[in-house]
Amino acid sequence: MKLSQLLTAALVTIIVASCGSTKKIPYMTDADSISKESLAKATMIYEAKIMPKDVLQIAVNTTVPEAAAPFNLGSNAGSGVSSVSSGSIQGATLQNYIVDKKGEIEYPVVGKLKVAGLTRVELQELIKNKIHPAYITEAPIVNVRFQNYKISILGEVARPGTYTLQNEQCTIFDALSLAGDLTIYGKRENVMLIRENGDGSKTISRIDLQKTDIITNPSIYYLQQNDVLYIEPNKTKARTSMVGSAETFTIAIVSTLISIATLLATTLR
Repeated sequence: MKLSQLLTAALVTIIVASCGSTKKIPYMTDADSISKESLAKATMIYEAKIMPKDVLQIAVNTTVPEAAAPFNLGSNAGSGVSSVSSGSIQGATLQNYIVDKKGEIEYPVVGKLKVAGLTRVELQELIKNKIHPAYITEAPIVNVRFQNYKISILGEVARPGTYTLQNEQCTIFDALSLAGDLTIYGKRENVMLIRENGDGSKTISRIDLQKTDIITNPSIYYLQQNDVLYIEPNKTKARTSMVGSAETFTIAIVSTLISIATLLATTLR
């Protein structure tokens, strides 16, 4: 077989191999097969549960600001609770509350409150019932917000890092969008999800982004605070990382020699 024929065969092989690898790039390749019944069963509005080490901002509002003031302590009020950068309400700086390892916060006037395991809305209702009508006659409006709701994305994404979110509902695709999506070298079929539970334990799950069960499994589709996503590099990236400067120089020389040989074969045909 002539050299030109060998080179042509090699080129065809490379093209065919590259075409076959594109099947590993799309997400949820069988999404059209999801039934309406399956989607209906998976329908939910995700609400994050408060966990130890969460940072909460709590604001109490009434028509009489002086009545709510004792429950809106400033960050320098010396309540004995650690604080971080905070927001404001009616010109006053609000205190942030760090949930301790027992799942409690020290709330002004009321004392210790068990908050771990509650949703943001449930905690709002708890505080409202604790202070009304025992301490104030008017039913207050209580607003609770997470101050440290963060997700970390590592590995083969465009912008790896830790992202603090404005609200507590974040899907796995929302997180990947924040990180600029997976690179062409990321393994779609083997994404690692590391999750920290309320008791401090951790669980590790493997996610196949090409399968439709992502959408029908809310525990994976909706991420929790402090979740970590790790995207492993595929074999192509692994092989590339093993090629150093010397190997690159060698490949360049071999490529040049092949080009010269092809030119000579064509000229002398």
